[in-house]
Amino acid sequence: MALIKLRDSDLPRDPNAKALLDHYVYDRDREKIGTVKDLYLDEEDKDVRFLDVGAGGFLGLGEKHFMVPMEAVTDTGGGVTIEQSREKVQGSPELDIKGVPEDAYQHEVYDYYGYPSSRSH
Repeated sequence: MALIKLRDSDLPRDPNAKALLDHYVYDRDREKIGTVKDLYLDEEDKDVRFLDVGAGGFLGLGEKHFMVPMEAVTDTGGGVTIEQSREKVQGSPELDIKGVPEDAYQHEVYDYYGYPSSRSH
């Protein structure tokens, strides 16, 4: 699917999606993983498909980015909680934030986390 970054788009921002930006991301044990740096939306239906989670580093230096499917999100109160472990996220394929992820990378991420790569509508 063709993705666009929320921060780079001129779409009217969904207030629920926008509220996720810059929130801390926690794993299923409530251990902090990082922060939501951006959201990737399906260009066609404008639904949020992935979180861009920034982790590690100091003041943005040395920070790594990981793409997490929205299917992993279990709670958005008091931060974003996902059903995966911190180790699982930090072991996932690293996200190159210079562009928009290609289909092959999206499928790799879905496979890595064990989610089907096509969502039923």
